[in-house]
Amino acid sequence: MKRIIIVMVALIILFVLLSATQAFAGEDICSEPVSTSEGLVKGLPDSEFAACVWRGIPYAVPPVGELRWQRPHTPDSHEGIFNAYNFGPSCPQNEIIFSGGKSEEFSEDCLTLNIFSPQKSGKFPVMLWIHGGGFIIGAGTYNMYDSARLAADKDVVVVTINYRLGALGFFALPELAAEDPDGSTGNYGLMDQIEALKWVHDNISGFQGDPDNVTIFGQSAGGMSVCALLASQPAAGLFHRAIPMSGSCSVSGTLESGYKQYQQIARDLGCEGGDVLDCLRQKPAEAFVPEGGIFSAIRNIRSIMSHSPIIDGYVLTDQPIDCIREGNYNQVPVMVGCTRDEIRYFTLILPGMSLLPRFAVNKLINWMFDEKTDEIMEMYSYSDYKHPAQLFLAVASDAFGAQSYIAAEALSERTPVYLYRFDWDETRFPDKAGAFHALDVPFVFGKEHPDARISRWLNKKHDYSRAAMGGQIMDYYTNFAKTGDPNGPGILDWPAFCIEKKERIYFDNPITVAPVDGKDLERYKFFSEHGRGGLLD
Repeated sequence: MKRIIIVMVALIILFVLLSATQAFAGEDICSEPVSTSEGLVKGLPDSEFAACVWRGIPYAVPPVGELRWQRPHTPDSHEGIFNAYNFGPSCPQNEIIFSGGKSEEFSEDCLTLNIFSPQKSGKFPVMLWIHGGGFIIGAGTYNMYDSARLAADKDVVVVTINYRLGALGFFALPELAAEDPDGSTGNYGLMDQIEALKWVHDNISGFQGDPDNVTIFGQSAGGMSVCALLASQPAAGLFHRAIPMSGSCSVSGTLESGYKQYQQIARDLGCEGGDVLDCLRQKPAEAFVPEGGIFSAIRNIRSIMSHSPIIDGYVLTDQPIDCIREGNYNQVPVMVGCTRDEIRYFTLILPGMSLLPRFAVNKLINWMFDEKTDEIMEMYSYSDYKHPAQLFLAVASDAFGAQSYIAAEALSERTPVYLYRFDWDETRFPDKAGAFHALDVPFVFGKEHPDARISRWLNKKHDYSRAAMGGQIMDYYTNFAKTGDPNGPGILDWPAFCIEKKERIYFDNPITVAPVDGKDLERYKFFSEHGRGGLLD
């Protein structure tokens, strides 16, 4: 008996020593300086998960002074070791109630990225996240996008980035086009994303990432960016899979409209004539950040983004959806989808919206959908909704959601595509909030929703259901990043989309697969044939 006890104690001691050795080895991996094109960088182990984290690494020279509204430039080399311990500033913006997070600092010196890698040796697929925010708000540093768990649990390297926003990211003028070697203007935010991808291609192997297996994924404006990168020739070869979440492939403006908009902004700032660029570049960054918070944003709802990518002939040669239909795009496997009730998000931040009477809803639909109220009302009925405003929210959500189906149809002609819809709505008020815009993001990253304004809508009694489904969603996303196919052991088989069967997966409790139903097809067909509607113009 004594001998058995001695052996057991010895085994326990050995286990503890081995665990400690592995822990120290993991910390060594995290703290060991990594060589990059610009010099050595040093990270830290995550405080909660078995992941290494590097924060605030510059991927381009700060776009300030004469470099404002120029394509991003390769960052300068640095001496010694860059301690990548802290996030860099967010790009200038008016951070408002639905930004999705909160920043500690804003600066034009914001072109940085953050890397989350498993705390072990290996060569792992890379997932580069592009944040949303209507191209006017947001940052890759938000807690919502903390990727330590995703990296640790699913053996992927995750990169989150900042990119220029608003007028500082999408200003378009003939004078700026004349400066650029390719005549490009208006797409500086997209160029930043491409530059970040180039940095990843050149350096990610030092962080245990595979530069030959890179997935771009993003939500809302981030999903729109993914669509734009699919259609952008300068991005060719820099990624190998793509996941646009709740993002249209039809949001790019024309040079003509861009020039008109930004020439007016220049005049408003007192900048005209031959020295217009010098004048604009001398203005403080704050001069290009709109004031007024949420109400200013809502006034521009008919044009969801007051700043967005432009068809400049270089970064984008056409609307991304048209490039896809013509086969003129980066042909990689794609996962694409939306939430079921996208626009109900506004009921969370504008509670009074649910009280709109019927006559006001009719006017709103007429205004937002280019006088097509009669056609729309043939597909919707007020008798199906408790409040008139719910009909409007259903119309707007379907118009938004139709874009994912339209993209899937076009993509399926040439590349593997997997279509989804996020239907989970087990919140405190499912009838009011539904499966609203951005509700799916925490499921992808395996996190509780960190935004208190959203968390209060989540029902604690459904924590188990949320966690179980979230684990499966993480599997689908990371399986896709690894192989281009989201399927794997222990999860429901998700068939690729094809025109004949029109199947998509429904992320709900339980997860199911079924063809898109006839009612949805009718509505998607309408929004496809009648353009995007004013909501997306």
